[in-house]
Amino acid sequence: MSALRAGVARRVINPPLGIKRPGIRLFADPIQAIESDLTATVLVLAAGSSRAAIVACDLCAIPVSVVDRLRRRIAAVLDTTADHVLVNESHTHSGPALPEFIPEPEQAAVQQAYQDEMEEAVVQAAQEAQATLRPARIGAGWGECGIAAYRRERGPDGTDHLGEVPGAPTDPAVGVVRVDDLGGRPIATLFSYGCHPVTMGPHSHVASSDFPGVAREVVEGALGGTALFLQACGGNINPVTGIGAEVDCRDNKDRIGAMLGAEVVKVAAGIRTHVRRGAKRPIDTLASVSVWPWEPVRGESERTLAAVERTLDLDFVELPSPEKAQAIHGRWHRELAEAESAGGHHWDVAIARRFAHWSERLVAAVRDGAPRFPMPVQVLRVDDIAWVGIGAEVFFETGLSIKERSPLAHTQVLGYSAGCRCYLPRAEDYPDGGWDIDARYAVPDLFFQAYSMPVALRPDSADRVTDAALELLREIAGG
Repeated sequence: MSALRAGVARRVINPPLGIKRPGIRLFADPIQAIESDLTATVLVLAAGSSRAAIVACDLCAIPVSVVDRLRRRIAAVLDTTADHVLVNESHTHSGPALPEFIPEPEQAAVQQAYQDEMEEAVVQAAQEAQATLRPARIGAGWGECGIAAYRRERGPDGTDHLGEVPGAPTDPAVGVVRVDDLGGRPIATLFSYGCHPVTMGPHSHVASSDFPGVAREVVEGALGGTALFLQACGGNINPVTGIGAEVDCRDNKDRIGAMLGAEVVKVAAGIRTHVRRGAKRPIDTLASVSVWPWEPVRGESERTLAAVERTLDLDFVELPSPEKAQAIHGRWHRELAEAESAGGHHWDVAIARRFAHWSERLVAAVRDGAPRFPMPVQVLRVDDIAWVGIGAEVFFETGLSIKERSPLAHTQVLGYSAGCRCYLPRAEDYPDGGWDIDARYAVPDLFFQAYSMPVALRPDSADRVTDAALELLREIAGG
């Protein structure tokens, strides 16, 4: 335990024009303009010999191998271990696709060059943040913002599709952590919220930080310092404005970003790290008027900075027979060849290419035996503040369950961390008859092929992740 120090740095990570976005059907077009800067921001925290970093990136579907490498490189910069580096992606769908998303020969060179440059920029930001460490204090609070909508809509045929359910429960919580210098001026303001950044819709053809970027600008303009958006548990949540259907979607993006940013400002403005209320006393000679004066915080209190991580081996549902896997593989490779030769809409080619790539993973899984699926769960703690990072598109109900049962006073649960590997639906989110490999599900969270997983995860997977997160929270809290 020791006094806290903090440093922060940011890099712009805009992609080159012409690079595709990470979409299979929607959001699959090349980027034609930069609507707003994509950024990578690194906050480094230190207490004594302990160091940790929180990295917030305006990207979507960062490959696991890239995140693993970034965590190791940043850990080396800080002279710590990778479990002390939390990397979270905003999951903006208006960002560039990276090489491992869907291998496309015509995009390979530009994607690899961008990925290399992005990695170097993030590491440079970590180095700068480390070099600017200075004495700091920290505080946290909660707000609420109603910009989210539950997106699993039940159709007339009884099946779920991607839509909007007005009035359905969501998690409106906005987690706010304020890191100040000793004079109470913000070094960094971190805020988390669970919602897909898709206001800049598929017809926009731009790179955009979407509503999180607007929210950051509001916070920085009002408070100063540097703001970091951390994507929470938005796996089944879309903006209340919906997926942008227009070519120019900036109005909706700006409105809901301003709403979120304003709530962060309200909460952060109420967090005081440099002063506290003193004892009641009369004001001057007026004994009949009482005040509770603000008194400066003196001296540096001891801080606990710690991290712990565990990787679960999750199980898949039953794999198909080798004959069925080969038949699926052959069908999708034929459809891909037909789509490419027909010269039809590029969406048809993109979908066929994704399923052909998935079918190769399926055949390999059947041939090699039922694989396990690694899922990291990470906890980073500063005193009674904790961030839980999970490497999946986590549903809001799972995040609520962890927060409500955490032993630490302020716990933010983040999906999209340590590499986003898949959706993580709960058992009750699966179809009544079980997941079907031949079904074309209209809700993305059952579309495991999008992540090239051979089949779906077992329905108990979200419960296992929840249990692991709570065990780690109890461990890091001291019992």
